[in-house]
Amino acid sequence: MTNHKPTNPKDSINKTTEELAEEARVTKEDLKALGPKSANLSDDGGDDEQLLHRKDKIDFGGEGLDVPGSELDDAQEKIGSEDEENNAYSQSNEDEEK
Repeated sequence: MTNHKPTNPKDSINKTTEELAEEARVTKEDLKALGPKSANLSDDGGDDEQLLHRKDKIDFGGEGLDVPGSELDDAQEKIGSEDEENNAYSQSNEDEEK
């Protein structure tokens, strides 16, 4: 990385977008120092190799989640006009715990 003098955060207010972008730019030397992307996983003794070679993509959508009461969703929610916080499965049980 390019060495910069420590600056006061207020100094960056007066910098142009181009100046800020130049300071943030990653150089070839930076990339070389960081090493290959696959080596940047945690230092876990090889446990992350499974993550590198996974067969299935990660499901970030949560389609397979089992949410009790979610089958009670009504037509308003299907068209996006109901606030999910009003469903029983989205409400806390604070009153019951007291």
